[in-house]
Order: sequence, then C-alpha cells, then structure tokens
Amino acid sequence: MSSHYQSSGPRCNAFSKSNFTNWAVYDPFYAEAGSAHKRFDARLPSQPAFPRVVRLPAFSPDFIHPVARAEVEHRLHRMPPQHLVGLRAVFLLAGTRKQQRSWTSSLGCYGIYWRECVFLCAHPFELGQYNRDSIRDFYLNDVLIHEVAHHIDRQRHAAHDIKEGFAHAFVQQKCA
Repeated sequence: MSSHYQSSGPRCNAFSKSNFTNWAVYDPFYAEAGSAHKRFDARLPSQPAFPRVVRLPAFSPDFIHPVARAEVEHRLHRMPPQHLVGLRAVFLLAGTRKQQRSWTSSLGCYGIYWRECVFLCAHPFELGQYNRDSIRDFYLNDVLIHEVAHHIDRQRHAAHDIKEGFAHAFVQQKCA
C-alpha cells in the first residue's frame, strides 16, 4: 500500500502552516453564545412582541452577572419599540474558564449580537478599579445599547468598521 493512503493525523510539518484547513478560530465568547443559542433557539418565538431575557446560571465563581434580568427588561422598555422589532432574546451569559484566561487578551468581549439575539457576556469577578454599580451602568447604557444598534443596523450590507461606527454613534446619541 502506498503512503498516499495513510490516515490523516495531526499535521506538524512546514507544509501544514500554509493549509487553511488547519486554522481554527478560537473565541470562547462566541462559543458560549453559540451554545446558548442552540440550547434555547427552538423555545424562542421568531417574532416576539418583546425580547425574552434569558439568564444562564454561573458555572464558575470567577464571573459575575453585571446586570439582573429585571434591569435589562427595564432598560429595554425605555427604548423605542421600533428598535426592538424582531429582537428575539437577550442572553446573560455565565462565563467559562477559557473566557477567564482570554479576558485580558484581544479576545475580551462584553457583548455580541448574533442571529437576532443579544448576548451579554459575564464579567470577571476581579473588578479592578471599577465597582459593581459602574460596571452595571456600563453594561446597561453602553454594551446593551451598542448590541441593539447592531440589531437595528442588521439589514445593511456594509463593512465591519462601518457597522461598528454606527453602533458607537448610536450609543453616543442615546447617552447625550
């Protein structure tokens, strides 16, 4: 039998570095969001009158939920209803060990908009120079509004930088 038919094992030669098939995106924040979406997708209405707020229980004592369900619901009620049309849910994610290890890297993430849902990431228990009130206000008035802006801007086919610019400007407009 020729060596051509050998099983494909881990590729660790010089050629493997140029293969796109060996590249894997590592983002523990999107991984948790995808897992939560998959778990609850069938139970979420496709066109709700008001988005459901889903709080996932914390798996690790190293993370806190910076906001409560009631606070998110109250903040959403203060927004114009037309901004929430089609928004299915807001997830309060739990946090994972992999997120803890990558929080201080460029992968650190506060929130994600994906598949008509907003995912608010758990915050590490170490608050640094901030207190819980300032982190709660940041999540409610910046992160949540930023992700809702992505929901408002979802139909436009534009570059990532342009969409981020819109979301940042939307937050500034709401805070002014």
